Amino acid sequence: MSEEDIITLREKLSKGLKESYENLLRRKAALDQDMVFADENGMPRVVPAKIALEEYLRNNS
Repeated sequence: MSEEDIITLREKLSKGLKESYENLLRRKAALDQDMVFADENGMPRVVPAKIALEEYLRNNS
């Protein structure tokens, strides 16, 4: 596999992961569900999906 092929594959994977994560946020927000994240100490942090989606869109626009 050439270096160019590897770069292309990484770009596709990155794009697919971002789309998948955004779709997950949108589904959970539509269902009025929460997301669970780990804080800086590794402890669970529960956030409404609507807020998580707003933050994600604001930071990735």
